[in-house]
Amino acid sequence: MNRVEFIKELSNYLAYEVRPSEVHRLIEYYDEMILDLMEDGYSERAAVKKLGDPKQLAYEAAGIPTEVKVPRRFNWLWISLLVLGFPLWGSLALAAFLVLLSIDIVIWCIPFTGACLAGGTIIGGVAAAFTSPFVLFDSFFMGVTQLGAGMFLFGFGLLCMWLTYKFSAVFMNMHRSLMRIIRRNIFQRKVVQV
Repeated sequence: MNRVEFIKELSNYLAYEVRPSEVHRLIEYYDEMILDLMEDGYSERAAVKKLGDPKQLAYEAAGIPTEVKVPRRFNWLWISLLVLGFPLWGSLALAAFLVLLSIDIVIWCIPFTGACLAGGTIIGGVAAAFTSPFVLFDSFFMGVTQLGAGMFLFGFGLLCMWLTYKFSAVFMNMHRSLMRIIRRNIFQRKVVQV
């Protein structure tokens, strides 16, 4: 891989692991390292290869452990304990997964509810405002009241939509943090036999 591909891949991995200000600083640092290696006589591909895997570098920059040491031999006792203990550890693992899933669902329910409230009140407000002239012919007071209620609902819907939009970044960051914790603690570890 060449320098541009390496930097692009590294920035993609870093974007999920560190803050945006850190991403820029680390990209400049590794780009400078590649240029220094090229000045020392390495070709572009050799300099990139010398730095290593971009994914591994991103995890190291974020301080994520990528290796878990386990004993080299599994004897029959360990295997039988794992099999016999499955009803206990399997149900605990399922419970932990369902708790994490429910936390993620709760995170997304709040902006979804805000969007539904905004959509409903905007549609209701527009419908009430456009049908108020028909009611105006029957009763002046009811027509004006319906027009006012429609305008109020439309304005309230716009306010709900704006608040949902403004706070959606908070919920997206909460979702990313939860996924980062899950990925860091469960899925990104290599098993190294000692």
